[in-house]
Amino acid sequence: MGYKLRIQKKHLKLILLFSVLAFIGVFIWKTDLTAVAKEINNIGFRVIYIFACTFCAYLLGTWGWRACLGADKKKISISQLFIVRQIGETVGLYNPTSVVAGDLFKVELLKRYGINTQIGLNSVLISRITAVLSQILLFLSTMLWLLLSPLNTRISNLFGIWFYILIGVLIVAKIALFVWLGTSKRFKRPLVNNNGSAWKRISDHINSSLFDIKFFFQNDKRAFWCSYFLFLLHWIVGSFEFYLILRFLGYHVTALHGLFLDMYSITFKSLGAFIPGQLGIEELGNKLALSTIGIASVSLWITVSLLRRTRQLFWISIGFILYFLIKKDVANVTTA
Repeated sequence: MGYKLRIQKKHLKLILLFSVLAFIGVFIWKTDLTAVAKEINNIGFRVIYIFACTFCAYLLGTWGWRACLGADKKKISISQLFIVRQIGETVGLYNPTSVVAGDLFKVELLKRYGINTQIGLNSVLISRITAVLSQILLFLSTMLWLLLSPLNTRISNLFGIWFYILIGVLIVAKIALFVWLGTSKRFKRPLVNNNGSAWKRISDHINSSLFDIKFFFQNDKRAFWCSYFLFLLHWIVGSFEFYLILRFLGYHVTALHGLFLDMYSITFKSLGAFIPGQLGIEELGNKLALSTIGIASVSLWITVSLLRRTRQLFWISIGFILYFLIKKDVANVTTA
């Protein structure tokens, strides 16, 4: 029985690997590499600043996740966790199941470092919650800034009452999530019945994970808020990509413009998360975000999209290199 399960798991891994490779191939095929090379040549060595900015953001995201591992964070170094995160994020971006497959792959990789499946899964879920909560805060902050800026009239004309409805929904969602985290009807971890039906086992695992998330928030607030703050920095530093690109192209924008554009783009892309690589979705998100702040140049949003695709291509290649590094690293851990 155990042998059959191992065979099935191996087949699933191969299917996932080939599906990710196929979608990455489509992504590269659909990307105008000649235009990408031209834009890189126009910016010159300054493209390094864009890569450095995203590296710092990813590193902060890794630290934010590490804070959710509890005592098990001692089993894996920050560099090893960075590699695991990058591989998982690449898998999540280039397959139809999006972050589901990516996060489960992270959990699978964590097992190689002696981290229990449940602990790994809980850390991924908790880090997603702290990431979303911090993102909502920043998105609300940028929308408030827009309402107080000269762009207020433009925003009202573009979105009307829907802009204010969105603000209300985000505020309610953030408060509701914190209320849910702070309250618990159970004081004992629900048991998983392995003899029940498949749906019953799935339900038990979900309830168990939800309990663990609440338990973490209520009993390790320091780690929770540390993760929250690190993800806050993760989003802020990541938004400098938009800011730097626009500055390099001669547009006088502020860091707050960059933050709003990034938050808008991320939120819009999440609507098309099921589309591998967000082909077409990212470009449309960039166009709408730029038009919101009064930049309607067609050539500009195409250039911005190409440069952001350049960053993705760069980190795809890094993801492949890191995957082989982690296999070698795990082999060393096993033989040590």
